[in-house]
Amino acid sequence: MPDWCFCEAIRPGTIAQPANTWSSLGFVLAGLLVLAANAHDTAAHSPLRGANRMTATRAYANVYGIALLCIGLGSTFYHASLTFAGQFFDVMGMYLFACFILLYNLARVTTLRARKFVVFYVVMNTVLALLLLVLPVLRRYLFAMLVLGALALAYWPSGAARQHGKRGYLTGAFLIIVIGFIIFLLDLTKIFCWPQSWLQGHALWHLSGALAAGLLYQHYRTEQRAPHF
Repeated sequence: MPDWCFCEAIRPGTIAQPANTWSSLGFVLAGLLVLAANAHDTAAHSPLRGANRMTATRAYANVYGIALLCIGLGSTFYHASLTFAGQFFDVMGMYLFACFILLYNLARVTTLRARKFVVFYVVMNTVLALLLLVLPVLRRYLFAMLVLGALALAYWPSGAARQHGKRGYLTGAFLIIVIGFIIFLLDLTKIFCWPQSWLQGHALWHLSGALAAGLLYQHYRTEQRAPHF
């Protein structure tokens, strides 16, 4: 069990870090909203049904929403318990989401079919889970590589030419996550740090991440031209 986790002071009782714990539920809310929107978008009467890969079938958005739920619940477990088991589920939720974004963006700019998508998704997360158990020190570097790869594919020229989503959502998601990451670093390095306060940099990182994920989903669901599935 770690003796510290970011700036927030460790408190006695069931919830070790209240601010970091409760802010994690922002991802749970985002995941539930994605699942609800997906149910609406894939209904027979919805004008968005079939407009793009995300709304053509429930599978993609369901995985997106469930990955957000995993992030939220895993992070809640971690910051409440500060156990290594909690850390495993916290990081795995992040991997589930990042791998989905990477593969989904790859599918948008290539002819990656749903079956191969599933195979790659399962294999990648299995390998990442094993590495998390054997070499946990690599977790942040691996996550950063996944995110950078996903960003590169999101702005890939051929993909931009084939997809016509509302770029404001994508730009907003990018700016919010950059601001959130700066706050994350300020909290991690204790530059922005009041251990006993309910205002915690890492909690703001959670909330910015949840908001950015919601905006990214809005970008995907408003794309107008669907590739061949």
